Amino acid sequence: MATDAALRSRLDAFVRGRLEATGTPGAALAVVEGGRVVHQRGFGEDGRGRAVTPDTPFLWGSVSKPVTGLAVMQQVEAGRVDLDAPVRTYLPWFRLADREVSDRITVRHLLTNTSGIPASASGEIGDRYDNAPGALADAARDLAKIAPAAGPGEVYAYSSAGYAVLGALVEEVSGRPFGAYLHEKVFDPLGMDHAVATVRDFERERVAPGHRSVFGATVPFDAPYDTSGVPYGHVGGTVRDLTRFTLAQLDGGRLDGRRVLSAKGTAETQRGQVESDLDRFGLGWSVGTLRGTGERMVWKDGSLPGHDAMVIMLPDSDRAVIVLQNAFHLLRAKEFHDAAFGVARMLSGVDPGTTSTDPAATVLPWATAALAALLLLCVAAPALRRLPGRRAAARARSRRRIVATTAATVAAALTLAALLWWLPSTLGGTVEMALLWLPDLGWGLVAAIGLALLLAVERTALAAVDLRRQRGGDRRMRGDDGRQEPCARTSPSPTGVR
Repeated sequence: MATDAALRSRLDAFVRGRLEATGTPGAALAVVEGGRVVHQRGFGEDGRGRAVTPDTPFLWGSVSKPVTGLAVMQQVEAGRVDLDAPVRTYLPWFRLADREVSDRITVRHLLTNTSGIPASASGEIGDRYDNAPGALADAARDLAKIAPAAGPGEVYAYSSAGYAVLGALVEEVSGRPFGAYLHEKVFDPLGMDHAVATVRDFERERVAPGHRSVFGATVPFDAPYDTSGVPYGHVGGTVRDLTRFTLAQLDGGRLDGRRVLSAKGTAETQRGQVESDLDRFGLGWSVGTLRGTGERMVWKDGSLPGHDAMVIMLPDSDRAVIVLQNAFHLLRAKEFHDAAFGVARMLSGVDPGTTSTDPAATVLPWATAALAALLLLCVAAPALRRLPGRRAAARARSRRRIVATTAATVAAALTLAALLWWLPSTLGGTVEMALLWLPDLGWGLVAAIGLALLLAVERTALAAVDLRRQRGGDRRMRGDDGRQEPCARTSPSPTGVR
């Protein structure tokens, strides 16, 4: 591989094809083999129009989790933390809404995503873009309002929230802010000179905006940094930085003669310990086999609104692939990740495979927008009743019909609003998360929900007006005392004599 220029050219062409297919403006690729970097380059441009190079910084999303796993294991090897001790041993304030369950959650449960913290909790405490002092611990403390979804060790549920707690734990036992700890104990020893773990790093490295998709168009997204999210998603750096971290992982926790973790501790983080949604999960790493080859694979994907990262290690052949991209679409995650998987398969001598777009990625945003437009027409429709013919028709309707049609419309509108509010939960999120990760779908949902509720209120108010008008008309027909007046009293005699 190291001398195969033809293969490197094919890898580059494949990556370019994936970027074109997903509309990604820029990316960086690194290939490791035999303990050294054999290929490293950038593609396209960053969010400020600069050419992407191996020195362009990206945010790594959940590739932050193996970094946090390493930090925790360092504290284990220092004798300050026991993987199987309750978290409250180190963070007495830690709790979920159920105190008994909280008492039984161990450090290992958090690392392996088996703590019982629901996946939805990540939306409750994550992506808050909080850079105030103590932001990380504050986010972890907010789990006190979250009810557990299961008992500790019972089920796997991917949880960024759990990794926020782990970051707070490292802060507590080390006495250092989490970002500063990573620099001192991980980044500096490994020569990760441009790694990002604090808002100051983010500003110094001038991390460019990422990109989101809005109705198929790729648009920049210039989000602030999030200190409260470093342990689970806001570590960043160049592809050179992430490559050095990966080289240390392949060499048992050592790089250039400097060790950040023992070989035994490194192997423990890479050991699949629980069944997960995809493969098995270790202490921050996913563990499985590379499709099409059967080769053992230790890997981690990571995404943020506007950024995507992948690290794939093939320990048996001492190879690794690192791909960083400056765009992401939650409903097209597989397409983004297949850039790295395809390169890994090509390194193993098999076809990279093909990837198709999930129809939901296109259909859902447009369908939600169309629904919002339809609801807007429904809300505007009563204006037609201002026409004389429509007013007469409204007066002609019976009370029963007014009540029945209004009740049906209101029930349908409220049901629709509830279903739309629930829809993001099928993707493991909330409407608020949809606004951040899928802005076209998110704003479509907000508009449709708001218009459905407005429709319910409007039709209720109009029905009340119609019923009041009918009652007023009836009183005029009967007279003020409610009795029908004789015709003779309203039609005087032509002679004036009764």
